[in-house]
Amino acid sequence: MAVELDLSGRVALVTGGSRGLGRAMVDGFARAGADVVIASRSLESCEKAAAEVTAATGRAALPYGVHVGRWDWLDGLVGAAYDRFGRIDVPVNNAGMSPLHDSVDAVSEELFDKVIAVNLKGPVPARGARRRTDGGVGRRVDHQHQQRRGGPPPAPTSSRMRQPRPA
Repeated sequence: MAVELDLSGRVALVTGGSRGLGRAMVDGFARAGADVVIASRSLESCEKAAAEVTAATGRAALPYGVHVGRWDWLDGLVGAAYDRFGRIDVPVNNAGMSPLHDSVDAVSEELFDKVIAVNLKGPVPARGARRRTDGGVGRRVDHQHQQRRGGPPPAPTSSRMRQPRPA
């Protein structure tokens, strides 16, 4: 059963939005009528994705290069979204990393710290980043993912959507 979703007039901000699941979410939001903010570490990838989304859907797309593990960069991301669109209705904390390695012994402290910064620190300030200018109901989506070699995909470990509070 297909679900029709009308997000016209809404703005979705997706971290990790230039590829993979994040890109699929960006495409879905834009096809549903939302303008999108595409954020990832690679501004070039974000710009390419934004051009493709706008060409395919006609929706406005703001590319933004940001490292979500560096909290001092996030104010710029949110500020740019508000400067361009005046709101963020659907912030999606999707950025994450799970580099492949042969064994636990192959993981350096530097790599471990980088993974922790992106996967655990990244979503925390983004939770408080949404400003409300329209008084409407928005949603925040927290999405964590894992990558494995072979076998079935893992069951979701922590994906949830915060439901709106009753008016």
